[in-house]
Amino acid sequence: MPTEIELSFNFPQKGDEVYIGCTYPVSWQSSTKVTLLETVLVDAGTSKSAGPVTSGLAKENTIEKNVQNLNWKVGSVWPGPYYIKVLKINGTDTKISSKVFTINKMPKGISTDEREKICKESSI
Repeated sequence: MPTEIELSFNFPQKGDEVYIGCTYPVSWQSSTKVTLLETVLVDAGTSKSAGPVTSGLAKENTIEKNVQNLNWKVGSVWPGPYYIKVLKINGTDTKISSKVFTINKMPKGISTDEREKICKESSI
């Protein structure tokens, strides 16, 4: 009987805020080495998933050796509450989700330096 793979997210966590256009390291701890992660971004209000093009989160993510994260450049989704749902780990079906976090619009009319600062500060 196969054992269920456990995975918990280090980032994003409940209450975290991310910004459209910024890149974040989605990271986790797992009971097994993760080599392939199938994910989807889900709107916490409607429970509908955003496609990979809109969300910026690839459905299938090959995880590099000795790395337990993936870089996610937040796509052009509506601002609001979301969570990341893990559909499969290493080809095995799962029902794991991150906690709900918020995706924000980048403020209008800011400089490139201000934009970089917002992206950097929100990924800490």
